[in-house]
Amino acid sequence: MTSKLGGIPLVKEKSSSPCGAAFTLVSPASVDVLLSLASAEVELRQGQKDVVVRFSGAKNASEAFTKGHVLVQQGLDLASILGHLDTVIRDAEEDHVLWWTEQAGLVARIVSTMTQGVGASPGKLEVRDADGNIVSPIKIEPRHHIGFRYYRLAQTTDDLYDAYRNMYLAFEALLSSRFPKKKRGENEREWLDRGLRAASTSVSLIDLVPSTEPDPTAAVLKIIYGDARLPLFHAKAGETVYAPHDSPENREVVSNALNILTRIVLRMAEAWFDARRMGGLVWLGWIYDITRKFLGEARMLASDDPSPPDPAEKGLTHHRFNSALTLCMRLAPELQKGDALAVLGCITETELKNLSVLRRVDLVSNEQPILMLTLDAGLTIKDLARLEVLLHVRANNLNQPKSLFRQ
Repeated sequence: MTSKLGGIPLVKEKSSSPCGAAFTLVSPASVDVLLSLASAEVELRQGQKDVVVRFSGAKNASEAFTKGHVLVQQGLDLASILGHLDTVIRDAEEDHVLWWTEQAGLVARIVSTMTQGVGASPGKLEVRDADGNIVSPIKIEPRHHIGFRYYRLAQTTDDLYDAYRNMYLAFEALLSSRFPKKKRGENEREWLDRGLRAASTSVSLIDLVPSTEPDPTAAVLKIIYGDARLPLFHAKAGETVYAPHDSPENREVVSNALNILTRIVLRMAEAWFDARRMGGLVWLGWIYDITRKFLGEARMLASDDPSPPDPAEKGLTHHRFNSALTLCMRLAPELQKGDALAVLGCITETELKNLSVLRRVDLVSNEQPILMLTLDAGLTIKDLARLEVLLHVRANNLNQPKSLFRQ
C-alpha cells in the first residue's frame, strides 16, 4: 500500500526514486482518467477535484513543482483533445502537493496560500474658504468609453492571460480614440510609439519604469508590447509564445506588464474621460508585521478530523485539538513569495505512524484558532519519511485593481 490523495496513489507500484505533484481542478472530474506520457502518468478520479502526475527524477520540492506542472498541463491537454473531460487547474502556484525522494525516503509537502482581503473606505476631502466655510466641490460627470468594457472584463476573469488581453484591448481602444492610427504607411509599433509619446503629455509614464531608463516611453512600450502583448496574442511555431498556464517565469513577466498597463489605462480614463477610480489607503506593511507576530507564536496541528470549517469557532475546545499531532513549525522567510509570509511545519516518520489520514491542518494560538487548511479528499499517509506543510499568508488590498489571478 502507498500514500494516496483521495483515491489516487502518489507512487506507482515498484517505482524507483518516485516523485510527483498534485493540483486542484476548478471542479471535480466527471470521469476516471489515466494517461501515460513519455515519462509520466497523469490520473484523475471521478468526483475528485485533484489531478495527480507521477514521474521520477526530482530531488527537491522546486524540481517536483517545475516538472510536475509541465507534465500535468500536457496530460490535461490530451484529456481534452481525446474527449475525456475539459477542465483547468485552479491556483497551481498557490495550492498543490509535491513529493520527491531523498536518501531517507519519500518526502511530501502540502502547499497552500491563505489570502486575506483588506480594504478601506475612501477618505473625504473638505475644501474651505478663507472664512472657514466648506466649499461645495465641483461635480464631475464621467463619460463612457468602450475601452471601459475591456477593463471590466479584465477585472472579472480568473485567468491572468485573459486579463492581460482584455486590458491591452482597453489600452488600444483608449489610445486609438485619442490618437488614431494612420491609414497608410504606419505599422503597429510605429503607431504605438507615436501615440504613447503624444499621450505622455497628459498621462505620465515616467514613474512606471526605473529612473535610470533614458527613454521612459520606449521602456514602457517594450514591457507592454514586446515582452507581453506579442507572446500572448500569437501562437505561431518558431516565435516566442506564452502558452496558457505556462511557466511561473512567463506569468511573472505578464503580471508585471499588466500592473503597468492597468495604471496607464486608469490614467487615460481619468485624464480624457473624467473617470477616476475611487480607492482607499491600506498599510499592508503594518498588517504583515502583526501577522508575523501571530505566526511566530502559533502552533501547527495535524488531524484526521473531517468536520466542515466553522468560521464562528472560538477557543480550543473541539476534540480534534486534543488528538491532533503537533508539527515542528517555524517562520520560513527563505520560502516567502513576495511579501507573503511563509510558515513551514514538519513531522517525521515516527510520529506519522499515529496519523493514518490527514484531513485538516490548524494554526492555533494558545487561546483560539488562527488559520485552517482542509484536504477535501484526505491524504492517506503510508511509507513517508517526512511530511511538510508550507503555508503562505498574504494580504490583498481590495481598493486596488485586481492583481491576483487563480488561473
